[in-house]
This record gives sequence, structure tokens and C-alpha cells, in this order.
Amino acid sequence: MIEVKNLYKSFGKKSVLNGINLTINKGDVVAIIGPSGCGKSTFLRCLNMLEEPTSGEILLDGEIAFKKYSLYTQNEIKSLKEKLKIATKEEKVQHLVELTTLKEKFEVEKKEERQIASKMEKGINLHRQKVGMVFQQFNLFNNLNIIDNITLAPMKLKKIGKETAENIALDLLDKVGLRDRAKDYPSMLSGGQKQRVAIVRALAMDPEVLLFDEPTSALDPEMVGEVLNVMTDLAKDGMTMVVVTHEMGFAREVANRVVFIDEGVIKEEAPPKEFFSNPKDPRLKDFLSKVL
Repeated sequence: MIEVKNLYKSFGKKSVLNGINLTINKGDVVAIIGPSGCGKSTFLRCLNMLEEPTSGEILLDGEIAFKKYSLYTQNEIKSLKEKLKIATKEEKVQHLVELTTLKEKFEVEKKEERQIASKMEKGINLHRQKVGMVFQQFNLFNNLNIIDNITLAPMKLKKIGKETAENIALDLLDKVGLRDRAKDYPSMLSGGQKQRVAIVRALAMDPEVLLFDEPTSALDPEMVGEVLNVMTDLAKDGMTMVVVTHEMGFAREVANRVVFIDEGVIKEEAPPKEFFSNPKDPRLKDFLSKVL
């Protein structure tokens, strides 16, 4: 469903993602774990284009959603120019041939990227409808009641009628045990209830994939369970999910794959049983020894 190839992301001179490669299949529940600041949340934000990657490729349902390799090629050109300064006469001939090839490659990539960027700009809302996101801090609109929070996007973006949108919202609220709070405002809800509403808001757009960015980290411990229960039910219903989490129990029991990111790269990926019982990467072993 989603294929990520050589994904890089930098903020100025700070490199956050350093070549992520990952395939997410329909029905997968992928738990992403790792130390703070390792690039987990940035990776999620790149998947639904809240952040534009620096380079790499993202495919959704086999179609290119993002592609940019010219910057990587441009850096190769710069590196080769530096090599030319200290190259021998024989090496210079070879380097000049390589440089010509790289420059031609760069021009082709730039042209292709402009075409993809133009297409993506027009289809960005459609992409985000397919790839829903649940945030750490809920991000509900405090000036709207619960049902209006949920129906706003379906009515504006999908042009669904108010009555239909409200019926969908009420059915979803019923599934998470909050139908009776439809007319309340976010300030009247607990943290766990707000997060359940945030999940319903994402589901109301009927996404193909749901991204969760540490959905329980802002909650009191007693509220964590109610949100994890909703997520577990979604997994049982076959929802494709990518979950950045510190909840190792959820990763072990609900996910079918666990991914460890550190220093902006995937250090290890495996089914939960193998991942937790037989970690291979030394950094993962150290990380698990501290969190389990």
C-alpha cells in the first residue's frame, strides 16, 4: 500500500532521516519505536506530506506521491568536482565522463520532479484523505463541538451532505463509546476521550491508512488503556496502521511488524516475537534493556 525508498529529511544542516526504506502492506499494523529525536515523528509527517522530504520516493497504491532524487545527484556532482581538483591526469578524464553523465541525469530528474510536484500539489488533499493522521496532542478545534469537529473535513473536502456526515460521525462515536458526548466541546472531555474523538475524526474521512504519532504519550496512565483498546479494535477490523509508540505491550501484542529507528535509519525490523525475544542490533538490545 505504501512504499518508501531512500527517504531523507533535513532541517537546514540538521539531518533527521538518513535513508529510510519501508514497505507497508494492506492490513499491516506497523509499530515504530526508537529513542526520542531519532526521526520517528518526522517520518510519519513525511508519509502524509505534512513535511516535504528532502529526497527519496513515496508511493501510495503504486502511484508516485513524492519523488525527488536531484538533490542527491547534485551532491554527487559537487563531490565529483572536489575530486577533480586533486585528481591525476588519468583520473580527470574518467571523472569528466562521470560528471557529464551526472549532469544529464540531474536535468532529467529535475524535469520529472517538476511534473510530479505539479501533480502532487493538485492532489495533496486527496493524498491526505487516504493517509489519515492522529496526533499526540489531539489537535481538535476547541471552538467546535465534537460532532462538528468530526464532520468538518468530510463536508468540506469530500462534499458529503451535513445529515450524512453527522450520521457517519454518530456511528463512529458509538463504536468508541462517546455518542452521548456529540454536542459537548473538547474542553469538557478527558484526554482519553479527546484522543478517541481524534481517532473518529480521522476515520470519518474513510482513509486507507491511519498514522498514529505517539497517541498515548500525552495521556494520564489510567486513560492510556481506553485509547489502546480502540486501536486494537481497529487492527482486528483490518485497518492498515503505522504507529509511533512507546507502548511496548501494544507493539508486542497488536502489531504484526515492529520497526526500530535510530539516527534516522531503520536499524532493525521483524515480527514482534522475534523482535523482542531475539534482537540483533546492539543499539536495539541496549534500548530494549532500558524500556522493558
